[in-house]
Amino acid sequence: MIGERTPEGRYRYPIVVVTVPRQCGKTTWALDLAIGRCLEQPDYRAAYCAQTGHVTTERMVERFGELSDGPLAARTQLRRSAGTERVTLPGRSYVKAFPPKAGALRSSALDLVIVDEAQEHPAILGDQLDLTILPTFTTRPRRQLVIVGTAGTDASDYLRRYLTSAREGVPGFAVFEWGFGPDDDPDDEDVWIRTHPGLGRLTDLDALRGARAAMGAAGFAREYGNRWTRSADRIVSADLWASRQLDPSTPRPAGRLCFALDVAADRGSAAVAVAAPGYVEVVDHRPGVDWLLARCVELSTAYGAPFAVDRFGAAGPTVDALDRAGVPLIVMKAGDVANSAAGFLDALNAGTVDVYPHPALTDALEGAALRPLGDSGGFAWARRLASAPVAPLVATSHALWGVSHLAPEEIRPVAAAM
Repeated sequence: MIGERTPEGRYRYPIVVVTVPRQCGKTTWALDLAIGRCLEQPDYRAAYCAQTGHVTTERMVERFGELSDGPLAARTQLRRSAGTERVTLPGRSYVKAFPPKAGALRSSALDLVIVDEAQEHPAILGDQLDLTILPTFTTRPRRQLVIVGTAGTDASDYLRRYLTSAREGVPGFAVFEWGFGPDDDPDDEDVWIRTHPGLGRLTDLDALRGARAAMGAAGFAREYGNRWTRSADRIVSADLWASRQLDPSTPRPAGRLCFALDVAADRGSAAVAVAAPGYVEVVDHRPGVDWLLARCVELSTAYGAPFAVDRFGAAGPTVDALDRAGVPLIVMKAGDVANSAAGFLDALNAGTVDVYPHPALTDALEGAALRPLGDSGGFAWARRLASAPVAPLVATSHALWGVSHLAPEEIRPVAAAM
């Protein structure tokens, strides 16, 4: 059905959504689809991305090894330049890599775009991908977008949006899904055998047993059963979080402020937050990091406020640049990073902090996980275990910590005339 054509030669389904459990060979299939069409159709242009530019490069390089040692070696030219890998085939056809970020396909005209691991893309990046990908199809009648992934969480807005449209039968959409049904027991191995297409060929029951032992029921069902879940176990209840949200019309506080920033582990997005006593707000959250330095300098200059920073965290390069730019910094130690996470949770539970609403912060808290620090009981926000980007949450926690560590205000003597 993916390749079904109209009498005019167009693909009947310009948008195709494929969701499968982990270890089903979806990346291999996706690249095989692109290469097969390039061999079949002259001047066929395809592009592929995974969850990050780095992973995209890894996937392409893996395929390069298979192509150079296989029967297609004489028919392919491989360009190995990092980030712009390309497989060129006879008839001016090609498959090229692109990073999942705004503008990555500018000036391209493409027949096929494949977005792999689409569940990793939140709403803000998903919108940027649409603006990047869809214009490339304008002059290409054989156009088709293929979105491939495994079920995600509430943070997986991009895949969920396309999947919902396909399930609802929107014209031009097709959907293919494998995985647990709503009533299937995640611990029933007969269910695994019935619903996991890769069992017996790409993986085995022992591998799934090991995964189930290491993962919670919800995580296993999501990753190996392709069943959507709301998030990881919530650290803060929905009711408590809702109770701390301010009305958006509430005036921002004046007085002493502290800013903070954080960068996602894959450097795909960044966030800036501000805090006043008893108040926090995410003031900016965007894809990439190229905007971050200028925005931080702008905010510090405008408000005369410092930044609380973790010099050795993901934001380290930006912190160094802020230091060189003369922005006042409150440098956090490892213990301070732990205290910022605990302090934010304590303030929420005690009802001593109000939150200006921001969807990225809500997504981060709903998908947050904790990373223990040694055996002291301390913890920090976990990046790899979280089911949503945590940069907005880290920045918010650091800002709240920072406002309580501002230097004392200078007390000026008052001269009294007699």
